[in-house]
Amino acid sequence: MNRTEFLQRLIGIAGYGSFKVQALVPKRKIYLLQFFVAGFRFHKGMELLNHMQVNDLLELRREPDNEHDDCAIALYWQQEKIGYIPAEENEMLAKLLDAQALPLLGMITHLNREVKPWENVVAAVYFLQDESVEIPPYAAYLKQVAQPIYSSSQKSEKDKLYEELFDYSNRIVDLSAIPIPAIKKHFDHFFAHNPKYAVMYQGRRYTHIPTDDIYTYMYNVNPVQWITADNGEEYLLFEFVESQ
Repeated sequence: MNRTEFLQRLIGIAGYGSFKVQALVPKRKIYLLQFFVAGFRFHKGMELLNHMQVNDLLELRREPDNEHDDCAIALYWQQEKIGYIPAEENEMLAKLLDAQALPLLGMITHLNREVKPWENVVAAVYFLQDESVEIPPYAAYLKQVAQPIYSSSQKSEKDKLYEELFDYSNRIVDLSAIPIPAIKKHFDHFFAHNPKYAVMYQGRRYTHIPTDDIYTYMYNVNPVQWITADNGEEYLLFEFVESQ
């Protein structure tokens, strides 16, 4: 009699025949993605940050009707929304959730209360796998979480300026002038084709970036000046540079 058969008989004798023996098999975490929580300061994240702990569980909730991203996956800590999985990394996970193909779980892997809000919380998405499954050596990274690299931990003159401007969301950029293809693709996808983000200034079209994407997804940006758009509203104009 093998161990599984023994457990089945033991559970049956105890009157718990409906209990799945599979639940007793040791599990390991297989990490599919690790990331800084996006949009952290726009929900309950900042309010709850001091109560969070490393290894706290996060619930993943799909938001297929999200106006900004139809692949949106919100993150909840103790029933409170704290942000999202970054948009540029959520498509495959959204498909897995929609298909109910894999029971995906979330957890906090790192907390840093000394950096900017977009880097306060690092989370991971994982699923549980039987430890009896052999993982090839080249895939060992799937069992580990990485130490995050913080881009906002070093104070600089630009950081101080960002602190002063952080709560001001009327930020505009000239997307045609972005020199980095991956960044331009991201902004084109989420903002360029939506008329409500279009801002005209001196007859030239700019794009309004109301979220923290301008800080989260790039660091080669400089706030240039305050401008008054053709519609009379004030915006902070950003420019892109190849290096800092």
